[in-house]
Amino acid sequence: GGALRSAPHYRGTREFLTVQKGRVRVESGADTDELEAGDSASYRADVPHALVNAGRGEAVIILVDIYA
Repeated sequence: GGALRSAPHYRGTREFLTVQKGRVRVESGADTDELEAGDSASYRADVPHALVNAGRGEAVIILVDIYA
């Protein structure tokens, strides 16, 4: 699957993610979590972070960045 890898955003930035379809692995600094459809997460985006399609099919997400 595909991946969106990001450099750190401004200090204090967080991302809020909801998975609509598929499986997504969220990586934020040293933390990792795998989410499925219907799951949500909030994580630091002021460190290197990534969203990785962890399934075999399409993944659809809603992503919101909150800048502090």
